[in-house]
Amino acid sequence: MARVVIADAGPLIAFAGIDGLFVLRVLFSRIRITASVRNECLVTEGLDAQRIAASIRDGWLVVEAHARESVPLTPSLGLGESDSIRLALEDREHSLLIVDDRLARRYALRKGLNIVGSVRLLDMAERRGLIQSAERCIRQMSNFGYRVSVDLLEQIRSS
Repeated sequence: MARVVIADAGPLIAFAGIDGLFVLRVLFSRIRITASVRNECLVTEGLDAQRIAASIRDGWLVVEAHARESVPLTPSLGLGESDSIRLALEDREHSLLIVDDRLARRYALRKGLNIVGSVRLLDMAERRGLIQSAERCIRQMSNFGYRVSVDLLEQIRSS
C-alpha cells in the first residue's frame, strides 16, 4: 500500500479547475508535491491556482524541498514531472505517483513506480460516492482545457 502519495501538476490543476481537490484530499488525506510542481501550479493566476494555494496553506498538500538543483530527466519530460518521478523513486515500493502525461507515465513505469491517473481516481471517487458522475467530471476537465478522455473511463470500467 502506498504510504507516500505524490502528485504532478497536471492532475492537480485539472482537479482544481473543476473544484474537485476535495476528491484527492478524501482519497489520500496528504499529498506531497515538489517545489517545481507548486511553481507550475501557481504560475498563472486563476481560481485553480487559488484552490491549490489554499490546499498548501491547509497543510494536506505538502511541498517537499529539495536541496539539489533539478533538471528534466529526459528532453521529453518537464521539470515538474521529472522532480515528481525523482521524489517517488526515493521510496519506490511505497510511493504512488498521480500523473497523467503519457510520456511521464511510461518513464515512471519503466522505473518500476506505481502510478495512477485522474480518470481512474474519478472512477474510484464515483464508486465511493464522493462524486455523482466521473464522466461529468472528465467532461468538465476537458472543457477546462485538460486532455482527458471519457473513452479511457470506459476502458477502465471494462477491464
